[in-house]
Amino acid sequence: MAHVFERALTCLLGLSLVTGLGCSAKEAEPVSVARSFADTARRGDVDGMLAVIEAPAVQRLELEAEHASDHVGGRRSIEAAEMLQIVGVDRSVAVAGAELLDDDGKQAHVELTMTDGRTLRLELVWEEPELLDDPAVDNPARLGRPGGWKVRIPLPSDQTSAADELATGAAPPDA
Repeated sequence: MAHVFERALTCLLGLSLVTGLGCSAKEAEPVSVARSFADTARRGDVDGMLAVIEAPAVQRLELEAEHASDHVGGRRSIEAAEMLQIVGVDRSVAVAGAELLDDDGKQAHVELTMTDGRTLRLELVWEEPELLDDPAVDNPARLGRPGGWKVRIPLPSDQTSAADELATGAAPPDA
């Protein structure tokens, strides 16, 4: 009887060791960022979204915010976060699973499976930290935007911005 007890205890300890190793396994960073992207969208967290999308998209929002500020005669400084609206997101749908499809160190693709069964593929890019050079600061090389994996957002073509079109009355080119 003691032998059966020892065998069961050994199996139980082995199972808990394997389970413990499984729980401590760290998720790949592109997968974590993709999950964060989906979660910030679900929560409507604009600042969180700006932190996980790639720099060109953030820069485009900053440029549009600057144009919007100019169009109100400088009476108010409009921030990039005000230019991003997260709409049409079902707040009850969350990420059920995530899989890293590929990662070459500069670009990665992650597939998210949502709780409603839909899948979403995201492209992520590696960004180096942005360093700002400011002679007024004791340490001239200070961090601007942190680097890391960021979600690539398709941008409109580099044609005239919508704000410029409205200001000048220019019509968009024929399609």
